[in-house]
Amino acid sequence: MGMRTMTAPVCDREHRGIAGSRDLRMLPVAVGVWSATLLTRWICSQPGSGHDVFWQHGRMLQMACLAAASAAIFIALVLIPFIMKGTGKHHGLAVAHAHRTLCTLLTVCFAMLAATLATAARNLTEHADPVNVSASSSTERVNLTFTARSLPLATSMRGYDCQVDGNARSVVRHDVRRPSSRGVRVFARQPACGRIAQQGYYAIVGTIQEAAYGEMPIWVLADGGTMTVKDPPAPWRAIHRMRMAFLQTTRGLDDQGVVLVPGVTLGVLGHDAMVHCADGGVDDEYAELLQEQCRRAGIMHLMAVSGGHYALVGTLVMALGARLHWNRFVKAGALAMVYPMLTMVLAPSRSVTRAMLMSMLSLGFLVLGRRRQNVHLLCLTVVFGLLLDPSLASSYGFALSCAAVFGLSTACTRMTAWVSHLLPDRLAKPLAASCCAQLFAGPVQILTDNKVSIWSLPANLLVAPFVNAATILGLCSLFVAWMAPGVSRFLAWACSQCTTVIEYAARLFGSEESSTLAWMEGIPGAAVLIVTELTAWALIVCIGDLLRAYDGTVTNGDGRPLRMPVRERLTQWFEHTFEMMGRLTWRR
Repeated sequence: MGMRTMTAPVCDREHRGIAGSRDLRMLPVAVGVWSATLLTRWICSQPGSGHDVFWQHGRMLQMACLAAASAAIFIALVLIPFIMKGTGKHHGLAVAHAHRTLCTLLTVCFAMLAATLATAARNLTEHADPVNVSASSSTERVNLTFTARSLPLATSMRGYDCQVDGNARSVVRHDVRRPSSRGVRVFARQPACGRIAQQGYYAIVGTIQEAAYGEMPIWVLADGGTMTVKDPPAPWRAIHRMRMAFLQTTRGLDDQGVVLVPGVTLGVLGHDAMVHCADGGVDDEYAELLQEQCRRAGIMHLMAVSGGHYALVGTLVMALGARLHWNRFVKAGALAMVYPMLTMVLAPSRSVTRAMLMSMLSLGFLVLGRRRQNVHLLCLTVVFGLLLDPSLASSYGFALSCAAVFGLSTACTRMTAWVSHLLPDRLAKPLAASCCAQLFAGPVQILTDNKVSIWSLPANLLVAPFVNAATILGLCSLFVAWMAPGVSRFLAWACSQCTTVIEYAARLFGSEESSTLAWMEGIPGAAVLIVTELTAWALIVCIGDLLRAYDGTVTNGDGRPLRMPVRERLTQWFEHTFEMMGRLTWRR
């Protein structure tokens, strides 16, 4: 009995330490990799060209790598053996905690070293790319071949009809063809925009220049038409046909359906898709107004596809597997095929990259028969994602997606339990989820837009019951659009009925400029917002502790507090009020 009493708290602490929502052991590794990647990209972005930038600032990178390697060697060869010798003499939690801390620091050092080397190698390749050399002289016309890796979207660049992101394959400069792998954003005109398809290989003549804004650092302004060098592979041609059929189907909807149904389904607003811009499917003024209202109401994130699509598809596959009695290996194999197919269909973005990588990593938990740990998965996603593509470190879309997932994973359960004392469970869960996502993603959002939506919580609470239904109906309409236009039209209409609520919430909560609160810009504004959120959280915790202390001092003899929950007190107040009004004698 005494042995159980001594070991139970320790086991309980260990269980809490490895719980899915509280496993923060990989968090220092993810933060270290992100910091090292940002620092290395900043060093490599200093003035200079080609290899000169590394000759000028290479000493800083050498010192950083040497410091990380020295710290890792010192921890591995000196500190950890010293701690392990002490375990034979002192058995306790302090020694075990020190050992875990040193192992974590060792992992952080190696991860930061790997991130620094990977980022430096990527930046060295990009600086030496011939496209970068051509961008320095923006008046020179070159022949460029590129592979499109996004949908052609409408652009606000004067004189051009569409923009498409791609990877340069080769550039002809001074009659010399040189290979390239640089990411570029191509601006083109009609009818070339209608011929470009994702994963197609094209040749253009234009001017290369450095980007004036946006995440893509190189712009290519096409002078004439676009010549198709090689059509997309067969799977991508099928996906392009499916997308175009779905977009043509949505043209028969009302204006809000034309704009919002493709946004909820594909992650591309309908007025940005070239099929509508070319054929006049929607009024541009109305579309811009609706987009601005959604932004003011704080529901613009519904048009940016992230983990919601993958969660819905994964839930459907798991339910089908349970119905057909699949084992976990068959379920993992089915999801390993479904997730890439879904990624190919959706419009590419940094949030989709995060969701795809995190979903694929979660299959390891399924194969091992363990419950997925979201924080651990998120940290692994950050580490692998930044090592494979260091440009994700400076992407606001990737940062917003990671911050929202971290908030949902760490704080949603506790906030749901707290809100459930005030509201029914059906309202408490979506409200707590929306609140957690916005609180954690708010500081990152301030870096892009210095306006805070005042009515974002009620707006998200209003549209939450309809978003999942709209997503499922939109995906079903997309997948049958190429073979059953009538069925696709009906499903798109049903999806449009759900998106009507989004339009109503946008007009209700975002029609006035006063629905947003102006905030400080940049990093100071993000820091002030973090301090404000922490202060509000501390006040709520202190008030809750005071109320619990008061309830503990006033009891009815059996240890139960006299104060009832707020929801029960409100219900009792309404019952007593109606009962009193029923006993009143009204004068005629």
